[in-house]
Order: sequence, then structure tokens, then C-alpha cells
Amino acid sequence: MKILVYSSLNIDSTFSVDHIVLPGETEPSTGFRKAAGGKGANQAVAIAKAAGKGRIKVFFAGKVGSDGEFALKKLNEYGVDTSFVHHTESGTGQAIIQLDREGQNSILLYGGGNQENTEDEIDAVLQNFEEGDILVLNGEINCLSHLMDRALKLGMRV
Repeated sequence: MKILVYSSLNIDSTFSVDHIVLPGETEPSTGFRKAAGGKGANQAVAIAKAAGKGRIKVFFAGKVGSDGEFALKKLNEYGVDTSFVHHTESGTGQAIIQLDREGQNSILLYGGGNQENTEDEIDAVLQNFEEGDILVLNGEINCLSHLMDRALKLGMRV
């Protein structure tokens, strides 16, 4: 059995703030961190950790720019196979996150490659999967209907 997470990968730029900035305000941040993120990438890592290396093969598919190579390397470090990732000139999805002292956040999202998947790319990826394999999705990418329809026709669990 194989698990395919076909989903979003973002570059998260997180700013630690005393409070979420309001319209018209300019406030300094108390910290900054840039990291690999995106709901799909986070799901893939969590699944790979839970499955244990070598027991169940976890794949990530989506679309990133050259600015997202460090994020793909991070996924690989956790045992996630990224060989089905496509590349785009427009760049990787971006998230600008304000995180306050109480742990509340405000997120501004740019879809980037997450919104550029094509039906042909999806079909090419799904040729590598079969009945009984699992497809994990979320709502941060385009072509979801096509992706679900094709996976279900293959007998994948969605």
C-alpha cells in the first residue's frame, strides 16, 4: 500500500507579534522564522512519522518553484518521496503568518504553484498508484474534482 498526499506546499514566513496588526498599524515583530509549510506538506510529514520509515511508502505531489527546493529536501529528510512534484516558474505558495503571544494567528496566503496543477500532470502521477492505495487531499490546490474522480476510478481510497 502507498499513500499519496497530493496537496499544498508553502514557504511559511512567521512573524512573532505582541498582537495581530490591525489595518493602518505598523508594528515591529519580536521574532521571525522561515520554514517549509502548507497543510499538505505538514500532512505528509505527519503520515510518514506515524508510518515509520520503510513500512508504508508516503509520496507528496504538487507544484513548487525553485524557491521551494529547501522545503522538498525537508520532506525527504522525513522519509517523504517527492519524485512526483512538478515545478513552476511562478514560485512556491507563500504564507505570511502573524503569531501573537497567546498563540492566535492571522495568515495571508499566496497560492503560487498550488493553484497551477494541470489535469495532465495529475493523470501522469496517478498512473503510479492502484486500487487500495490512499489519496490524501485538502482544499488548498486546484483541480480537486478531477483528482478525486481519477483516484476513485483507480480504486484508491480518498
